[in-house]
Amino acid sequence: MKRRDFFSSVATAALAPSVSCSVSETSAKGPVDVGSSRQLFLDDLWFDKKENVRLAFHTPTPREVVIRAKDHPWEPIAHGLHYSCVLKDGDRFRMWYRVDVGKDARALTCHAESQDGVHWEKPDLGIVEWKGSKKNNLVFPAGGVEGINASIILDPNGSGDERYKMIPRPIGRILGFASGDGLHWKPVAGNPLIDNPPVDSHNILLWDDEKKRYVIYLRGIDRSRPGDFKGGIRAIRRAESEDFLHWSTPELVVSADDQDPEDLNLYTNATVKYERAQRAYLMFPMVLYTRRHYEKAPGPQTTSTVPGLSPTFAGLSDTQFASSRDGIHWDRRRKPFLGPGRDERSWCDRNPIMGVGVLQTAPDELSMYYSDFLRYPESHFRRATLRTDGFVSVEGPYAGWGEFTTPPLVFSGKQLKMNYRTSGGGTILVELQQQDGRPIPGFSLEDCPPIFGDKIDAAVHWKERTEVGSLADRPVRLRIRLRDAQLFAFRFAA
Repeated sequence: MKRRDFFSSVATAALAPSVSCSVSETSAKGPVDVGSSRQLFLDDLWFDKKENVRLAFHTPTPREVVIRAKDHPWEPIAHGLHYSCVLKDGDRFRMWYRVDVGKDARALTCHAESQDGVHWEKPDLGIVEWKGSKKNNLVFPAGGVEGINASIILDPNGSGDERYKMIPRPIGRILGFASGDGLHWKPVAGNPLIDNPPVDSHNILLWDDEKKRYVIYLRGIDRSRPGDFKGGIRAIRRAESEDFLHWSTPELVVSADDQDPEDLNLYTNATVKYERAQRAYLMFPMVLYTRRHYEKAPGPQTTSTVPGLSPTFAGLSDTQFASSRDGIHWDRRRKPFLGPGRDERSWCDRNPIMGVGVLQTAPDELSMYYSDFLRYPESHFRRATLRTDGFVSVEGPYAGWGEFTTPPLVFSGKQLKMNYRTSGGGTILVELQQQDGRPIPGFSLEDCPPIFGDKIDAAVHWKERTEVGSLADRPVRLRIRLRDAQLFAFRFAA
């Protein structure tokens, strides 16, 4: 049915219910303790009752090219730039990335820095000699295993020369490295950390601050589905550790299923623990369709005839989006989060590849970085942006009202703040209820002035008051009504 809708220009799609945490499971365990942490609408966790609302999935906007492949003599490429890892340390954004050089596609690891996440520089590190000079931004030389396809974290448990932790890509096993500055690395005791092949491509290390565990998301094989990769299809496994040295046996957590094309492989994962919110694990897997190729690519480098590459490099790719409440059970959206785009040079295998890292580069902006034109001399990293907390929203209709009521929750804080966007005629109303569903006096829908506009972290008012601290530490519900509006997140601010 066609209708005028303020959000018609926003890329949205209905989402399937999450498998990670259901309302019935939450209610059975009692009120959800949200403290003063931000909560995202990734799934149906916050729906105890709902009517005429839906979850809407949002996609990023490609922005400027931030790093190009051919700025310096050590960067003539065969495969291009890929497998980036970005984090913020103090006032610096830091990126580690792979560049392949020469016809034999030997891999180098490079480093770049930025003050704003937009303008990047390749510093002269003076670490690795290349073609008779150390005047470059190389961290690891070609030919070794250290650092290739590096995944790096700032370790909250590390200090001194172990502030940074890294896992690289050696085929068949996971090795661990530590560093004080992110540039000079040494192997940790007890390598290999995981000796359970296959572990190629980009295996991702993260620190789970809620579980107090190190976690690795790594390549796996799902042999329950027919495929051409070692007797199955590529999938994603998970392992965890309390001390970074002793790891659990990797277990399969994400794979293709009967809803997917038969040749779909989950090639990478780019998993992050979203720092701004509680219980928010995000994954950006590049999916590879192995039996497709694009014959109209310009020049000789079609996906089926890239010089020097075997037929296994044929295929086409998208980057998808998945979310989880525990990092184990995942809800994968089937629509592309990031697709190849209109330029024909993007229509090659393993492109685009989302790097690791979701960084806030402005109060209202998240930045992510992905490799594009992978098989071409113009290979580069491009920045993509998304509204802060803007992965999924609850959307109310243009005609009439939609509403939902949350399960009981317990909070600590003094104000209810929300991230929302409405049309010029859109409205949001908020009510605080007792656990039994009765409106709390002074916090009813009638007490709430119409909320409209576009805000990232705005306090909710009831008449002239915003203070809700008197209700802290007791079970309450939120009842929220929406008309032509989107709600992305809420929190009870301390």
